[in-house]
Amino acid sequence: MKHPTRIGAIVAQTPALSRLIERAHELQQIDTVVGEWLPAVLRPQVKVAVTRGDTLVLTATSAVWATRLRYEVTELLERARESKALAHIQRIQVRVDTTAAQEHRQR
Repeated sequence: MKHPTRIGAIVAQTPALSRLIERAHELQQIDTVVGEWLPAVLRPQVKVAVTRGDTLVLTATSAVWATRLRYEVTELLERARESKALAHIQRIQVRVDTTAAQEHRQR
């Protein structure tokens, strides 16, 4: 009987999957850092979606939270410029995560 292949072995043999996992870890770390910069009321409502070049894209769970987040953008940009990992960020885009908004409405 053939033994199951370990997921680590599959990842090691698949460069694209390795890069994807590495990118997910990177975004998770950025999300943690940005979350620490946000006011406590916003932390559960905001997530880092992606970084693209010099742009950081943040998602909020609703339009109300996205509006509140937009008031923090200037401060977040200042904090990003002071940080080593995000010093390249020049813009922050705020979007509403429609998936999260739908899940919230269904509760």
